[in-house]
Amino acid sequence: MKKVSVNKLNDKIKKGGVLPLLGVSLIVLLLTVAVYFVANYVADSYTQDNRLSNWNYLYTQKAGTVPDGELRIYNAQNPIVSDGKKSSIYFSKTLEPTNQGYNFVLITDFSPVKIRLNGREIYNNQFDTAEYVGNCYNAVTLEPSTQERQLEVMLKLPFSVRFETFLNPPSDPAFTSMNGFSLGLILMGIGLLAAIVFGILSAVKKHLFRSLFVSGLVFYVGIALALHLLPEVTYLFNTPIWLGVTAVPVHLTFMLVLLSLNSLFKKSRKTAIALIFASAISAIAMLASFTPLMVRLSTVLMCLLTIAAAVYVTHTAMVQLDRRIQYGVPIFVMCVFCTMIMVLAAIFMFVRQRTLYIYNVAVSSAVIIGTIEYVYISEYRSQMKNSEIREQSVKYGKSVDGISLFIRNMIQCRDESLFYETAVREVIDLVKKYDPENDDIHYCAAVKEKDGYTEVINDGVGSCNYQIIEENSLKSDKSCLFAETYFDYILKDDDKIGAILHFENIKDGLDVFFESMIEATYCGLETTYENTFSQIGSRDINIIFAELAENTELDNGCSVDHLVNIRDNSYELCRRIGMDDEKAEHISLASELHDLGKIAVPKNIIHKEGRLSEEERVIVNSHTEFGYTILSAYNDDPMFATAATIARYHHERYDGTGNNGLKGEEIPVEARVVTVCDVYDALISERTYKKGWSKEDALRYLKDNEGKIFDPAICESFVAYIREEEARAAEEAAAEED
Repeated sequence: MKKVSVNKLNDKIKKGGVLPLLGVSLIVLLLTVAVYFVANYVADSYTQDNRLSNWNYLYTQKAGTVPDGELRIYNAQNPIVSDGKKSSIYFSKTLEPTNQGYNFVLITDFSPVKIRLNGREIYNNQFDTAEYVGNCYNAVTLEPSTQERQLEVMLKLPFSVRFETFLNPPSDPAFTSMNGFSLGLILMGIGLLAAIVFGILSAVKKHLFRSLFVSGLVFYVGIALALHLLPEVTYLFNTPIWLGVTAVPVHLTFMLVLLSLNSLFKKSRKTAIALIFASAISAIAMLASFTPLMVRLSTVLMCLLTIAAAVYVTHTAMVQLDRRIQYGVPIFVMCVFCTMIMVLAAIFMFVRQRTLYIYNVAVSSAVIIGTIEYVYISEYRSQMKNSEIREQSVKYGKSVDGISLFIRNMIQCRDESLFYETAVREVIDLVKKYDPENDDIHYCAAVKEKDGYTEVINDGVGSCNYQIIEENSLKSDKSCLFAETYFDYILKDDDKIGAILHFENIKDGLDVFFESMIEATYCGLETTYENTFSQIGSRDINIIFAELAENTELDNGCSVDHLVNIRDNSYELCRRIGMDDEKAEHISLASELHDLGKIAVPKNIIHKEGRLSEEERVIVNSHTEFGYTILSAYNDDPMFATAATIARYHHERYDGTGNNGLKGEEIPVEARVVTVCDVYDALISERTYKKGWSKEDALRYLKDNEGKIFDPAICESFVAYIREEEARAAEEAAAEED
């Protein structure tokens, strides 16, 4: 089965737009709901035997009175019929004789309760004094009896009719067990244990501090879950204030989850402040409620503020998705999922389905916290990798001058008899600069003849099977081959293998940067080889560098057309801003070498999928200096002097925020010209990671960034030139149709 990387999957989904991501979020939501109903079905199968059914009931206008009318039947087949006009309800049931005692358990929706047995009051939960209470769980112990008994239950209805009754084995009636409450306690334990572990580890590795935050979040979710279900497991905390005390933490869990998602974005302080402000308002409103109506209104406010906050964070995530941030897809999916689950939770809260509500909170929090921890761990691993890259990049940076010197020396080599000797010497010098411990490198080189390979140089290599090297090159379609302690160059002329250079006894293995360094030298080596041994004779240095630039462009996954377009547009733009023909031609030819420095940038960074790290971005941005170092060796040639200037300064910004901090006309005019042409063609060109922009969108981007990235006068001249070309092309097309 073909392996698909997460980054490639992210790119495919991104290209499909937001709709597929909404579909993924919906699937996660449906799975969440499906798991609940399966779990609820299993749980019901265990509690069905204890459930007490077949009650008679009737709504009453006055709480505590026995109704005169005909009682209705309540059982599994006949649910309770709603009557919104009445504020209390009366239930009665005849209990069969039994020789064992049990606990009669009643679960309500924060209703004040009075229970009578044979007309005698045996339980009263603020029935005569409060409009609502802080507990849902009510229980009383019933002793054994040899006679039938009449059990009566009276409920006030501050919110809804919730009447779930059970007969449980005798125990302390003040408490009962509940899976959700136990889960909350377990989460608290897991969060506390993880916090201790990550707290100790973060003292050594600071990057793990964010995992300490996630541990704290798990601990808090456990507290919120346990608190929310506290009214379901005991009647000891029954004052009305406990309704708000147990409801607020769960609401704040949603807000904390949103804050956690929001923390994954950069520059999101305003959003965080808004979330904290909304949390404070809704929490105060709930805690300050002292009537059923106020509780209902504060619940509505709490749900609306939570949904609004979720929508706002989701919008922020969508903006970040457009900016192609790392982990943008899973973060956006989780934000949409969070919004959907909050809407669903709000619906459950309105219809007073507490169990469904808390389940949504718990499961969604677990899913989102898991995603956040995944992002944190991935970023931690990335940071550890970047730390290695940072160390290696220091070594690589020291070798860049060596790469530049290598390319210069090889290009200057025009003598066939000295080619292999020069190549071997330059490669060994470069390897030693990268790692001075490589002081005993063995090497050999051979030329391919009609009947096999003829060795032309050998230093310390006992036996080298050039035929196997050739076969490996053909199989892998690579011109540089690497193993643990050796590497090979396969040189070609007119796409046919002409020679092989083999180097071995490299110490400490070949890391990614070492391989990139060798690959960077290959273009110079191959170009020089073709020039030296070509059947059409030695070529001009300009042609060699042009081919080197083309090879670099192709290696970077771009088209040679990019260089041609920049060259042509640079010439026209130079003429329009007043340059003479000779200078315009000079700059246009030099512009083709603007990205030559990318030859020294590691290929694993150039072709990386997803966002570059800061360390990697520094290395990529250094291609301007790399190119300058290579080209400045030929400063006695005016064209190469201009090319070196363009290579060094074509990533400057007009406002002074570019690579070297040059501002305005401090930036050489040739670099300002090429910057406009380069950006425009890059925008309209299709790449493996993006579609090409329309010309109109690209021109609008140029205009929007006048004075920021681009010289306003040069930019205006370029835009006018492109529009004239478009108009001319339209006229020619119309003329052909006529």
